[in-house]
Amino acid sequence: MAQNLLKHAEKSILGELYRKTKRTVDDLPCTEEFQSLYTQFVAGTGLTMTRHDVWRCLSGLRKASQLIRKER
Repeated sequence: MAQNLLKHAEKSILGELYRKTKRTVDDLPCTEEFQSLYTQFVAGTGLTMTRHDVWRCLSGLRKASQLIRKER
């Protein structure tokens, strides 16, 4: 599922979950923090998405400047 197929509310949920993490989007994959974000997002939205799909959505939101900027 591409980032542009998410509804505004789902993008907001993903953005809020990302805001609570300490890592940047590029640093998240393969971490416990990403696993937690993924689990909360899928449970909160009821969507059936792979981890890869969720990460791609995060990446797309970042590229569209819809996520907060974090220091590396």
